[in-house]
Amino acid sequence: MMMKVSLLKTGIRVTAVCALALAAATPVQADPGDFGAMPGLWKILVRHVINGKAGKPEVHWHCVDEGADPWTTFAAWTPAEGECTATDQQRRSTSLAWKLTCKGASPASAHVDFDSAKHYTGSVTVEGRGEITQVEGARYAACTSPQD
Repeated sequence: MMMKVSLLKTGIRVTAVCALALAAATPVQADPGDFGAMPGLWKILVRHVINGKAGKPEVHWHCVDEGADPWTTFAAWTPAEGECTATDQQRRSTSLAWKLTCKGASPASAHVDFDSAKHYTGSVTVEGRGEITQVEGARYAACTSPQD
C-alpha cells in the first residue's frame, strides 16, 4: 500500500512540474483590458520638433473602446519619416516602448508613458537627430457615439 501512495504522489509531482514547464514555455498574451488607460474620448496633441523646439500642436480626437488594443490605440500616432515598421515592442501596465525601422531614415525609438489612467506623454527620437515628435494625450469625456 505504501508503494502505491508513493507512486501516486510522484505522478502528481511530475504532472505538476510538466504543467509548470508548459506554462513557462507558452508565450503569454497580455489582455488589452489590463492596460492602465481609461476608455473614452481622448484629446491628443502631436507636436513636431524642429531644431529642438516643439511646434504648434496638431489636435486629434480619438474614441477608445473598452478593451481596445493599446498598440493600435496609443502607439498609432508615431509619425516618422518614410515607411516605418515597429519592432521590439515592450508593454507594461502604464507604458509602451518600441523601435522604428524606417526606409531611407535612421533608426528611431518611441514611447508613451501614462502618469494616470487619464493622461500620457510620449515621443519619437531618431538616432543622431534627437527628438522629432512629442505627444500628449488626455481623456476628455465618455464617448457618446461610434462617430466620436
